[in-house]
Amino acid sequence: MSFLFFGLMLIPFVLFILWIIKQDKKKNYIGLAILVVAIIIAAYVAINVDMKYMNPQ
Repeated sequence: MSFLFFGLMLIPFVLFILWIIKQDKKKNYIGLAILVVAIIIAAYVAINVDMKYMNPQ
């Protein structure tokens, strides 16, 4: 189910982030880098939690 979530939510979110980058005149990439790291951590945690409940031992 989380893969469906990523397909429906992550792709438009990435497109929105790319649009925001184009709108930024100062090109402040520190905040963007922090946001990208947060997205990667959230995706990693969501996939691991989903795998944990999909394959109970």
